[in-house]
Order: sequence, then C-alpha cells, then structure tokens
Amino acid sequence: MSYFEPGGPPRQGLADICIPAAPDAGNHLAPKLRLTSLALGCSTNKELCARFAQCNPLTLFIPQNAYKWLSGKATPRASSVYEDWARVLGKPFTAPFLAYASFEEFQALVSKHFALPQTALDGIRVEAGLPPAPPSHAPAQLSPGLVQRGKGWLEGEYLALSPAWASTERGRLIVGMASIAADDQGDLQIRYTENLFGRQVAMRGALVSDGRTAQSALTCSYTQRLFFLALNVPTPPANLVGGILAGAAIHDSDARASACRILLLRSAPGLSESLAARMGYIDAVADALPAEFAALGYRTTGPMPALAAGILDYLGADAASGICEAAPRSLAPLERDIDRLAIG
Repeated sequence: MSYFEPGGPPRQGLADICIPAAPDAGNHLAPKLRLTSLALGCSTNKELCARFAQCNPLTLFIPQNAYKWLSGKATPRASSVYEDWARVLGKPFTAPFLAYASFEEFQALVSKHFALPQTALDGIRVEAGLPPAPPSHAPAQLSPGLVQRGKGWLEGEYLALSPAWASTERGRLIVGMASIAADDQGDLQIRYTENLFGRQVAMRGALVSDGRTAQSALTCSYTQRLFFLALNVPTPPANLVGGILAGAAIHDSDARASACRILLLRSAPGLSESLAARMGYIDAVADALPAEFAALGYRTTGPMPALAAGILDYLGADAASGICEAAPRSLAPLERDIDRLAIG
C-alpha cells in the first residue's frame, strides 16, 4: 500500500467482483452515503460523485448509480465502489468496513474524524428511521484533538511550484517547500519557504480550513510582510493541492502587489533535506518536472508527460497568465488625475 493512496492503489477489473452485503448494511447504505456527503461538505449528489472521480476517474460512483444508491433503490455489489469510498474518506476507513458496517458503527467512526452538524445528523437518522443521536455523538462532545473536515489529510510536507515573481526570472517557475502540521492545540500551521537569490525566505501562519477551502495569512520572517494563501482542499490523500498566493514582491524596488497560482506536491516522509536542496528556479518546461516528482518519491512513467503539461497549464507558463500584479508606477498617472479632481 502506498502512502500516496490511503485506500491502496487503484486496481483494474474490480467491477466484476461482487460483495454480498450484510442485511443491515444494505438497509443503511443510503444514510451512510448521505452522512459521507455531509462529512465532506458536499451539497449535491453531483459534488459527491466528483469526490469519487477525483480518487478514481473510472469509478462506478457516477450520477446514475448514485441516484439509485442514495434513494435506497439499489446497492452496489462491485467491490471497487467500496474501495473508492474508502479512498474518499481516507484512513482508517476500509472497503470491508464500509460494506458491512451498520449505520451506528459507521456514524461512530465518522464522528471521530469529521465535524458533523447535530441538526443535519439527526435529519439523516430520522430519514433512516433511527432515533436521534445520543449526546456522546454531538460535536460538542468531541475531543479537541480530533481531526475536523479537511484538516487531517492536509498534514505533511510538500514541494511548491509557482510562477516566479522576479522580473529577472520571469517566465520560469520557483520551487519552494511547504510543511503543514497540527500544533499542540490541534490547529493546523503552515510554513512556506523559498530560496530567493541565495537567501532563504520563510513564511508561516495558521491554516484555517472549512473542509472545502483552507486559508492562511503568512508572515514573512525576512520582511515582516503578510502573504495570503488560499487553497482548495482536495479529497484524501491530498497529493496535489492547488490555490492562490498573494502578496508584495520581496526583491523589488516597487514592491509590486502580486498574486499567482500555486501547487503543493506531497512528498514521501523523511525527505525534508532533499526538498530544501531543490528550492530555487527551474524552467517552465515539461522536461523539468519529472526530476521534481522523482525527488518526491513518485514514479515518472505512464501519465507523467500529460501531468507535467497539465501542471504548466494550471500555473500559466507565461507571465501574462501566470501572474497577476499591480505595480505602483502604473497607478501614478491615475493618482495625479484623481488628486486634481479631489475637493479641498
């Protein structure tokens, strides 16, 4: 089993393997799926299907099937559905547990790893013909150290790729390093580091997640300026995290207000020194990316060329699409004009 895929690597041909459902598990499939949707913050069946598709593009959890399963008209018998379900929820969920657990057993485990609104949870139980959840299942009873939605699977070390802001490096990518970990209170903290012109620049701050997004106001140790990071929270195992980085260019006389897309690529454990050594600038070409992936512990065969091209397209290899900036000198004429119009 790979650390990149908590539920294990995707397997082919599983659609023909059937799992006989336990009596209670079959009756409780629909509420278990609705509880999954609630835990993941999915407001529609389509969003839940998209979570499955992110873990396995060939998943059988498609809208047509999801409608039947969520309405209680049918149950999946292909083991691949339960394995995809386990990947969506992450550890410690497993395919056999999801296939055979009663709703009570399933709810107990979900409650340990996700923040569940009590009113919505009671609504699911009523629809399933179950009594309201006992007080021990209420969110107020959860231990402060328990993982909330979107928090646990973000923890780890990442290589960060983003378009270079420096005018002398325009059109290239900057390689940085990010680390996400929980503090003693269980709150996520993020540290982002770049190597700019021979100087290591570190930024850190609290990372707040609502299950769909994660944001941080990072304080730069070099300039004390604030940089703002907004990430889209992926499904487990969160090997690729994308978002926006915004701030003011550090090594720039104008201190241009800038923003760009950024990608975090999860690293295998224990490679901190290797990641630190890779920080700097690389050319924004597909041939430059396999070496970065290899250093993180990934294979560079199969879909690597398509993945590299997709990453460059996401980041915007050219300056026009990769960076959004506002230089003070571009505002100077406007400032003079508005000053002439100002009253008093």
